[in-house]
Amino acid sequence: MKIKRAFTSVIAGFSIAVGCLAINNLSANAATTQNGVTNDQINQYVNNATLEQKVGQMYVSRTPQDPNQVKNDVSKYNLGGLIVYDADMKGLTQQQFKDKMKSFQDSAQTPLLVGVDQEGGLVSRLTHSGLVQQNGNQFAFPRKQYEEGGMKEVVDDAEKNATLLRSLGINWNYAPDADYSTKPGTFMWDRTFGQGYQQTADYLSKVVPAWQHDNLVASTLKHFPGYGDAADTHTGFAENSKSLTELENQDMVPFKAGMKAGADSVMVTHVIYNKIDPEYPASLSPKINSLIRNNCNYNGVIVTDALEMGAITDFAKEHGNASVDVLAVKAGNDMIMTTDYATGIKEIVSAVKAGEIPESQINASVTRILQLKNKLGLLKPENLMFRKPTNNNNNNNNNTSTIINPGNTDHKNPSVISGNNSITISGITYNNDKKVAFINGKVSDPAAEGSMIMTATNANTGKKITTAVVGGKGVFAIELPMTNEVQNVKITSDDDSYAAVTTKVEAIKADKPVVNTDQNNKQNSSTEKQTNKQNNSVKDEVNITLNTEKQANSAKKNTQVVSKNINSEKTTVTNPVYKSAIKTNYQGKNVITTSHDSAAHAVAQKSNNNAKVLPKTGTKENIVALFGLAITSTTALFGLALRKKN
Repeated sequence: MKIKRAFTSVIAGFSIAVGCLAINNLSANAATTQNGVTNDQINQYVNNATLEQKVGQMYVSRTPQDPNQVKNDVSKYNLGGLIVYDADMKGLTQQQFKDKMKSFQDSAQTPLLVGVDQEGGLVSRLTHSGLVQQNGNQFAFPRKQYEEGGMKEVVDDAEKNATLLRSLGINWNYAPDADYSTKPGTFMWDRTFGQGYQQTADYLSKVVPAWQHDNLVASTLKHFPGYGDAADTHTGFAENSKSLTELENQDMVPFKAGMKAGADSVMVTHVIYNKIDPEYPASLSPKINSLIRNNCNYNGVIVTDALEMGAITDFAKEHGNASVDVLAVKAGNDMIMTTDYATGIKEIVSAVKAGEIPESQINASVTRILQLKNKLGLLKPENLMFRKPTNNNNNNNNNTSTIINPGNTDHKNPSVISGNNSITISGITYNNDKKVAFINGKVSDPAAEGSMIMTATNANTGKKITTAVVGGKGVFAIELPMTNEVQNVKITSDDDSYAAVTTKVEAIKADKPVVNTDQNNKQNSSTEKQTNKQNNSVKDEVNITLNTEKQANSAKKNTQVVSKNINSEKTTVTNPVYKSAIKTNYQGKNVITTSHDSAAHAVAQKSNNNAKVLPKTGTKENIVALFGLAITSTTALFGLALRKKN
């Protein structure tokens, strides 16, 4: 009887254990099959979709301002996601914004990930746009929330904001920041938690589940592997010189804590980490991406920071306008944040067909993306069936295209958030060869970072030249090519509440030293002819004496400069004509040369203290020198004649 009871107890215990495992499996599976979509269905989609359709899922793009274009492109390119900024929210009520997002989702075969930068503080798209009213510290930087209300307030506000985002049609938040900065005033300082590496790790372990509660919103750890004290990558290159060991023991500690807490995605920065990969920005670096997969054992979605930012556009220009989209995929990113999907999809597809990128890698990325969408409850079986793209360009029954609302009942005075709405040009700089101009400026709203696009157009023709993303504290730098004529450049913002400004960019100027050299050569040629004519009137050619009369008598015919044992010392002469002259000096010993460059004079004198250089320009000083030479020569010949006679 006891044995029977014991056996029964064992069986019961085993059944309970199996039951718990079954519940855990069901719970885990529930997160990936909320609407009846199984992993097998996802795999089937990945196996049957065209390469173009799969690559389209890897794109998350800034939302075009024309609603019809959004709907057409979402369908045509099978885009994976959109990012919404202030411009997508301004002037709308919350209901109008919801309807707008719904219309975009209705156009998508595979539901969209709709992302936003809702970190808090200056990076608060909801309040900055005026779509939602400020409410105490609810939308403040986590640093401030913690200082005033402790971790409870941080967590509570994250939960409330996640619920709010999903109610508006947003399902992906590019937050929280896992960065730590040690220096006040640096680009990332205000956005960090500000309590040390381990304290930041503890914060992330609590705030990630808060943002992701009930699978309403996916969170994002950024900017891997840790921005630190680096400069603003919106406007140009930024570097970090920490070793891998330092990063692992410091900056990566908060990221690992956030990953362990279940963060759905990780965003990679554009900072260059010199001691890990000195060539590629992190977002384009296979070495940095491998840290996420191999060092951190992370299998969620990896997304780049926006590829329109200055650090990446500068990199592309320095590398022959290489396809940064292709490089981003080669590096190992699952999703590419950029607006150039029309070109990028073709480039990535070509790279796959050429064997540069394994299609298995594309399949793995798309699988992760679809699993995230499924976790968020976005997928239904019909979303994984195929249909032909629809063209919405001529759809005049589009509700979103008729949304016109000059006011905003949810925020009475959004202009207060945007300051004075002015654009200021602080100066124009040029590169060394004067072929590229940099228009530097600032917008009055410091919170425009990352959300505002500045456009440079030719003020005379109206032709668009280039664009740039506004960086930290409202600063921007627009790089544009110079032309042979002065350009009147008009600078505008994608926020039409900002008045345009116009500035002038210089024309490309010919290299003056080279032009002058050509003129001087002509003058030199004329001077040489005159000199030779004078010398021909003398029976014997005149040689310039350097050290001894013997050296002078052995000097060759028609010489102007004699330099003895010239050493091949380095010179700082920059003009190519001058460089050529100096190099000629160094081909052998006792070289005879001329120069009209002061730097060349200095080098010649330094090489041989006995050397004398005769300028060959047509300047007043040189004419006097030649006249003096003629007198000296005549006197010398007359003296020799008298000696012979005596």
